[in-house]
Amino acid sequence: MGIKIKGGSGPDSDINVTPLIDIVLVMLIIFMVMTPMKIDEMAVNLPEKTEVVEQDEQKPDQLVVAIYDDGSMALNKRILSMEELARQLRIRLRTAKRRVVFVDAHPDLPYGSVVAVMDMVRNAGADKVGLATLKDEGPLRPGPVDPAAGAGSEQQGGAGS
Repeated sequence: MGIKIKGGSGPDSDINVTPLIDIVLVMLIIFMVMTPMKIDEMAVNLPEKTEVVEQDEQKPDQLVVAIYDDGSMALNKRILSMEELARQLRIRLRTAKRRVVFVDAHPDLPYGSVVAVMDMVRNAGADKVGLATLKDEGPLRPGPVDPAAGAGSEQQGGAGS
C-alpha cells in the first residue's frame, strides 16, 4: 500500500497480497496438523498367536486350490481343469460347515490369473478366500501317489461333509 503524493487522480492498482498470504499460511498449518489424524485404517483379522504348521498336517475338510507356474490347477493336490475345479468346489462347499478356501499360487503367475481363480472360488460358494504364504518355489506339486489316494478320499469327503 502506497501513498500518492503528486498528480495521482486514479485509483491505486497495486494488489495487497498480505491477507492472501496470511490465509494460505493458516490453511497450511491446519492441513499439517490434521493430516496425521486423518489416516484411514484397514480392518485385518490377525491371529493372537502364530505357530508353524507343517504342510503334511492338512485337515481333511480344508480346501486348498493350488495354481502352478505352468497354469495348471489342483484342489488338495489333485490336478483338475478350471471347469472341474469349479464343479468340485461347488459340491464340497454346498455341504461344508466352514466355507473357507485357501489359494496357493506360484509367485511368477500374472496377477490377473490369480484374481480370476479367486473370483471363481468365491462364485463357487466360498464365504472366505484366504491366500497361502508365498513360497519362492510355488505350491507343492502332487506326488505320484497323492492323486490316486486323494481321489478316493475326496469322493468320500465330498459326499459326507
